[in-house]
Amino acid sequence: MNSFYKNKNITDYVKLILLGIMFLLSFVFKASTGDYILLIVLILIEFAFKIGFKYINSISYTISNKFYKNILNMLNIINFEFEFLFIYIFFDSIFEFNIKYLVGIIFGILVMSIIFFSFFVSLNLKYEVLTFRMANESDRESILEIYLEGAESLKNDGVDQWQGQYVPSFKDIDEHLGIDLYVLEYHRKIVSTVCLVEGIDEDYENIKGKWNTSIPYISIHKVATSNKYKKQSFAKKMMSYIENLAKRKRMDLRIDTHKDNKKMRNFIISCGYKYTGEVVLQGELERLAYDKVIVK
Repeated sequence: MNSFYKNKNITDYVKLILLGIMFLLSFVFKASTGDYILLIVLILIEFAFKIGFKYINSISYTISNKFYKNILNMLNIINFEFEFLFIYIFFDSIFEFNIKYLVGIIFGILVMSIIFFSFFVSLNLKYEVLTFRMANESDRESILEIYLEGAESLKNDGVDQWQGQYVPSFKDIDEHLGIDLYVLEYHRKIVSTVCLVEGIDEDYENIKGKWNTSIPYISIHKVATSNKYKKQSFAKKMMSYIENLAKRKRMDLRIDTHKDNKKMRNFIISCGYKYTGEVVLQGELERLAYDKVIVK
């Protein structure tokens, strides 16, 4: 996603230079009022597309990565077609190319692209939207399967977390079911799960360090994603849902992980959390603590 915005910035600079050249040509060749109107319309279209891209990015966590990228690609194509059409009309007016049929071809392609885009979005939207909800009784087996996959992954990575007597079980699920256990759904399948405990977490009261957040806060526990859906950013999307939930409740966020769990540590930091110190869970489990200020 970062590479996309890097390329987008370069493209924006090129567009800015091109607009400058077009305004200069308008002045040199004493363009008509219609030519200046074309330039203004082109700028307005660019502005509208910028707003559109910004909005899509703001809701990207609610849809699958594949769907998000397809939308961006198609909008970029439509954006290019709009630009090409108006730029061609402008230069045709200045230099009199007199290839009128080309305008019709470009316009036809543009209309077809818009129709295809609308059809694609309407056809896929209900299938590609993610659902973040509280877990229910029917989710128990799916959640346990995800937990056990997570425990096995940690074991393979040499991390002493969720091992031995601490391997998650139905008992752990039932303790939180209907209270603070949540799931993320995609195509009606549970892809990720998390526990969001509101109120004071006793284990977080004694920290070797200092929290950046204050009461009230939400403690994030048991973050796990199905092996079938890893490397698709579902965990990160779930964290965005959690942040929105925290904003609505006006609560900050806290989380912890094992010192050897480098993948989770990197993931937590990538989500914007700050390291705050060390805590001890259940009187014996040392963990690294992080938090994120939501209420400012």
